[in-house]
Amino acid sequence: MRDCTDASEPATAIGGCSAIIDSLWANDEQLLFAYNNRANAQGALGGPEAAIADYGRALALDPNYVNALYNRGSLYMELGRLELAIADFDRVLTVDAHRADAANNRALAFLKLNNLEEAIAGFSSAIRLDPTYAYGYNNRGVAWRRKNERERAMVDFTAAIDLLPNFVSALNNRGEVQMEVGRWDQAAADFRKAIAIDANHPRASANLRALKDLIAAESIRQ
Repeated sequence: MRDCTDASEPATAIGGCSAIIDSLWANDEQLLFAYNNRANAQGALGGPEAAIADYGRALALDPNYVNALYNRGSLYMELGRLELAIADFDRVLTVDAHRADAANNRALAFLKLNNLEEAIAGFSSAIRLDPTYAYGYNNRGVAWRRKNERERAMVDFTAAIDLLPNFVSALNNRGEVQMEVGRWDQAAADFRKAIAIDANHPRASANLRALKDLIAAESIRQ
């Protein structure tokens, strides 16, 4: 069982989980665990179809096995199979209506489909389920921004940063909105803080350079 749980060594996990699956002693609970973990390891090694097959085997044993539903939905998201991802996250929420992470991921799939109303509703649901869920605020801010609701986006990015002060993506996102509305000092502060946390963050560095160029160009015009 120990090898089957070793997420740091996917090849070891695949071997350990396969030993459980091929054994004569494993009960249904152990098989569910082994199929799910082998699928996770296969996905980590770049075998998405094998992973999807194993999640399916787990769900054939227990259609309400939340771990396999959630993990398969997340893999479908990575593969761009968004409708399938939404279906899996729907099933997770049917089994466990309190999963803020599933509500968030379902909303992310709608955001990728540019269905902004469903995305905003989904992120709002995730936040209601867990008011401390910083990722939900950040993601809803992205959706508001796409709707050109910049002030609402700013409120959500700020909420995300209040919850996670080192949340680089939220800092960069707020900085971009600050730049769009002409609050250049605040934008620069957000970009600099993001870079201080993650010096290799490409968007924050590019945004700060663009802001400096914008300020320089504006000073020349004046």
